[in-house]
Order: sequence, then C-alpha cells, then structure tokens
Amino acid sequence: MNKAEVLRELAEGRAAFMETLAGLTDEDLLKDGVIGEWSIKDVLFHLTMWEAELVKLLWQVSQNQVPSTIHFSEASDEEINRDWVNLGQERPLDQVWQDFHAVRKQTVRRVEALSPGDFDDPQRFPWLKGQPLSTWIAGSSFQHEAEHAEQIRLWRENLP
Repeated sequence: MNKAEVLRELAEGRAAFMETLAGLTDEDLLKDGVIGEWSIKDVLFHLTMWEAELVKLLWQVSQNQVPSTIHFSEASDEEINRDWVNLGQERPLDQVWQDFHAVRKQTVRRVEALSPGDFDDPQRFPWLKGQPLSTWIAGSSFQHEAEHAEQIRLWRENLP
C-alpha cells in the first residue's frame, strides 16, 4: 500500500466508522456490553490509545529512531487493552471524542510527512521484521476501526 492509498484509507475508514455510530445517543455510547463489557466510549478510547502509539511510532520513524512504542512491549494486547480501558473510565465522553478525532489528524500529519518509499518496502525498516510500514499503519488505524465497527454493527442489531 503506497502513501496515497494509506491516506485514502485513513479518510474512508474513519467515515465508515462514523457511519456505524450514526444515530446513537450519548446514552447508547455509554452502555456496557457492546464488545464484551466495553461500551462504545471504551472502544473509542481503545482505538485512540492504539492510534496514539502509532503516531509516536511514525514520529520516531521520521527521526530515524527505532520505535519504542507499546507495539514492542512485553505486555500482551489483552493486558494493554485492559489497562487502557481502566484508564479511560473516568474520562468524560466529550473528551474521548475530542481525543479520537485529534489523534487521526496527527496520524494523517505524520503519514503526509513520510517519504513515499517508507510505506511499501518490507525491508525498509528492519525492526518491522519483513512487513511494510503500511501494514503497521493499517493495523493501528483504519483496519482496527473496521474490526470494531463490525462488532458495533452486530451489537446495534440487538438494540431494542
């Protein structure tokens, strides 16, 4: 996936995710049980935190640094997700929304700042172990949103 495709997917993925939430009230966004015990607010915070780590990774790439993001930690995704959802419990919904939109703007800025050759060469960054950077971008942004959008759609089918 090249730079233009990544940017297009970031925009289209976000639009599709927002469409999944269309018509839901703030009360709906706070209901537990959307994905396991999570509310949609929890999902938004979860997506924001993973994408914030992506922004950090992209900044480190732009500085020719080996990333030190959560992606490379010893903790399991399950542990990370649990800790982040606990962290987000006290965060007001309006702030979660602001963060959710702000992190995407940062992602787009970081992607735009990278050179075209950074995206699809699986050998460009040895620490990615043979995967192109575009795969990592997708996994922590638009593909991640799509995964949770599908879960939210299934939950919505069961709403009264």
